[in-house]
Amino acid sequence: MAQFTVDLEWQTDKQGRLQARTNPRLLVATPPEFGGPQGVWCSEELLVASVAGCLMSTLLYFVEKFQVPFEAYSSVSQGTLSKTADGLRFTGIEVAVRVTVPDAAAREKAASLQLKEKLEKYCPVSAALNCPVRLALSIAAASDGLDR
Repeated sequence: MAQFTVDLEWQTDKQGRLQARTNPRLLVATPPEFGGPQGVWCSEELLVASVAGCLMSTLLYFVEKFQVPFEAYSSVSQGTLSKTADGLRFTGIEVAVRVTVPDAAAREKAASLQLKEKLEKYCPVSAALNCPVRLALSIAAASDGLDR
């Protein structure tokens, strides 16, 4: 079992400061859409970022476990916050992941592992959410010249 502790201390207006372990402190605030300041992370962005980071960590686990060489990873994630009968709720998070592997053989190996299904099943952050997380996974071979 693992436990994660985060301390939050209100600073001013609609802002607070997060601290976890010995990590750098992080300023968080109400989103600008709801009267918070620009240029400060909000909890909603951090939630979407948590999904993105967890999906990356889960993929890294599987490529290491199954010895799939890879050269690059990137993703773009978008969370949708909507007014529902129960109040403001995340109604979905979409994550587009792009992985670059060195060659066609590595791409075939990655494809045979059903990585998309593994990411959807084993990402603990996504699994904890009460909204759908839609994942698009693209695996390209650098030797095809697509990423150069």
